[in-house]
Amino acid sequence: MTAIVVALLLALLCSLVLTPVVRLIALRVGLIDQPDGHRKLHKEAVALGGGVAIAIAAFLGGALVFSFYPGWARPFQENARFLVGLGGAAGLICLVGLMDDWLELRGRQKLAAQVVTVLIVVLGGLVIESVEIFGLRVELGLLGIPITVCWLLGTINALNLIDGVDGLATTVGIVLSLTMAAMALMLGHVADALVAVAIAGGLLGFLVFNFPPAKIYMGDSGSMTIGLVLGALAIRSSLKGPATVAMAAPVLIWAVLLFDVGAAILRRKLTGQSVYTTDRGHLHHVLQKRGFSRRKIVFFIGLLCVVCGVGAMVSVYQKSELMAIATGLTVITTLVLTQIFGHSEVSLLVRRIRSLFESMLRLPMKHKPTPKPVSSRFDGDRDWDTLWQSLLAFAEEFDLSLVQLNVNSPSIGEEFHAFWERKEHPPQLRMWRTEVPLFHGKLAVGRLTICGTSREGATCAWMAELIEGLKPFEQKMRELLDDQVTERIPEPKMLSPTVTAAR
Repeated sequence: MTAIVVALLLALLCSLVLTPVVRLIALRVGLIDQPDGHRKLHKEAVALGGGVAIAIAAFLGGALVFSFYPGWARPFQENARFLVGLGGAAGLICLVGLMDDWLELRGRQKLAAQVVTVLIVVLGGLVIESVEIFGLRVELGLLGIPITVCWLLGTINALNLIDGVDGLATTVGIVLSLTMAAMALMLGHVADALVAVAIAGGLLGFLVFNFPPAKIYMGDSGSMTIGLVLGALAIRSSLKGPATVAMAAPVLIWAVLLFDVGAAILRRKLTGQSVYTTDRGHLHHVLQKRGFSRRKIVFFIGLLCVVCGVGAMVSVYQKSELMAIATGLTVITTLVLTQIFGHSEVSLLVRRIRSLFESMLRLPMKHKPTPKPVSSRFDGDRDWDTLWQSLLAFAEEFDLSLVQLNVNSPSIGEEFHAFWERKEHPPQLRMWRTEVPLFHGKLAVGRLTICGTSREGATCAWMAELIEGLKPFEQKMRELLDDQVTERIPEPKMLSPTVTAAR
């Protein structure tokens, strides 16, 4: 037990020393997160790359323990294959995250890199071969590998997506890592416990510089690396036998973050957007809209994770999966029913399921009815419904087959999504589709997508009519946004790296 505490303290001290060094280097080379007035709404540029300091500090904290406690080498030798694989994968994904912080990789590129790193961990021997719940053991067979891959991809992106408020991902990471360390010790997995507390120590030291107002962000190099390592440790700390995982506990530990990811996927897919689309509908964004300060957001989400962590530890101690399931359902149901988070996404899902059942039960008709348009407001109070009705009238006039309006303008606090399409689509050969970015001056408002059938005759002529028909919509949008728009758009303060470093 003493070695565990020493590992935590060593990692903490290393992080306290390394983080200011990494921050200075990041500012010198221009590795900074500049506000853009649209999605990134912080007031001034902040250094990135904190994940590098956390990773090095955690590694040093774990490695230096052997200098004081040589006997701890044995547990690591017994788990050498897994630890080498995890270390290599963590180093690779940290590098990929650093590239993303610098170059802003595309979503598909990041996902491909994540899959490669996850496969390295799997090759290191981490595969969920069977799961146990309520005393029943289920052998997964060949499904074990894809399930393990999906789990690790989920944890990587869960922590990555929650990293939107100063100190939030760091605090959540500390809670998760300490919970996993406690669970690992309960089940006798001492090597995993030491790795977990080393991560916690690195995060604790980093939190000194990342707590609101942050002087440095961990960036993708930190959030993806920590998500990968803690995702792997969640499985390892819940092992009840060779490759048999009591899944209720690790799922509960990650419940709040995975619910946020699930809600984001639902929100984007059910409003006709790509899953790679960035928005401000995550849990921390919703709390910001409710007037929570950054510190209150960190405290609130951190408290939710503590509740889930305590529930997971109690379930492991009492060997009761029911405790874990009840805790997770209570936390998530409370968020939805109190309309704090997730109620809009659940409403969209219920509406889609109801529509699906109605279509299955409806008797065949010679002329299929046109589906009703669907609209959802996630934020703001402007009258987008009236604008949407004008688009539907435009669709009827020009015989369009699809209209989709996605308003996503965080700087003025507006998010609205609407979708309509005909039941019968035109032949693919004659179909056209276009996406129009919507702006009001320098303000990015969202996107308009329309789809229809090419008319006979001169193409340029009917395209000119189409563009002319959109002018009233554009004018109404401007009128809708004229009031207070210029007052509410923050002017980002762009700091040069040299000036910031001089401070």
